[in-house]
Amino acid sequence: MPLLALLTFTFAALLAGLTVGVLLNRTALERRVDAQVVELFAEIETLPTYYKEADVAALPEPARRFFQRNLHEGMPHQSCVRVREAGTTRHRPGQPWTEFVAEEYMVASPPGMLWFARLRPFPLVWIDVLSTYLRGRARMQAKLMSSVSSIDDSDELTRRASLLRHVAGLALFPGALLPADDREWGEHGEDSASFTLRDGVIEVTGVFFFDELGNVVRFETDERPYEGAKPPGAARWVVRYAEHRGFGSGGDLQLPTKIDMEWHVAGQVFHYVEKRVEGFELDIPRRWDTGREE
Repeated sequence: MPLLALLTFTFAALLAGLTVGVLLNRTALERRVDAQVVELFAEIETLPTYYKEADVAALPEPARRFFQRNLHEGMPHQSCVRVREAGTTRHRPGQPWTEFVAEEYMVASPPGMLWFARLRPFPLVWIDVLSTYLRGRARMQAKLMSSVSSIDDSDELTRRASLLRHVAGLALFPGALLPADDREWGEHGEDSASFTLRDGVIEVTGVFFFDELGNVVRFETDERPYEGAKPPGAARWVVRYAEHRGFGSGGDLQLPTKIDMEWHVAGQVFHYVEKRVEGFELDIPRRWDTGREE
């Protein structure tokens, strides 16, 4: 066999082997996400309970306005939500934006969430990101082509960051913001109220801001860790919510469909996520049908 033909055949065989390996790893990752979504929803309390306006009577007025806009007497308490998103993100100031699609799942109590995103930095190249918070444990993983791990964090800072991400996500889950033994509201300002969530030994606090109608428009906290920012509290994490529209039966829920995230560090603003809600469903405790496309 001529040398050129031999090299061509060898290269083709290697490429085919790599392709098969990547596809197998991608399938394995999808199955792991399936299993973790099932595990997350296994935490849901099955005994139905119902919302009463008296539940929020003592809350700060801005928070009470939010609940009056989104909940009504006798409504069943929401147990879980699932969200589909699409947007762009970047890791550092000055970097180009990368498109992504994502699916997110949240349960109210005990607090739990799973966020699975697929980033497309270049044609034919993808990065899978899986972030979970369940039973007080958090993990963040990123895998190039579903195969090579570039991030795998599960330390105390990851727990705190994940729980605060969960709190910010509750803007799409009003029932999970109702006061309970592990969560409470506090006075803050004319258009804002502080919210504290406890899960075991970890406790996080942030501030939600509302417009005159009761729509949530912003969340801020100094407690989310930011790489390189010292001392603690030197960075502020800000999430902005916009373009609210009706969801649920009869459009009862007025929820944001545009969500932007940014860091405020040393007088500078780093805007790093822009995303839109493309699908939203309440109380359906199973994974979106991904179709395993692409």
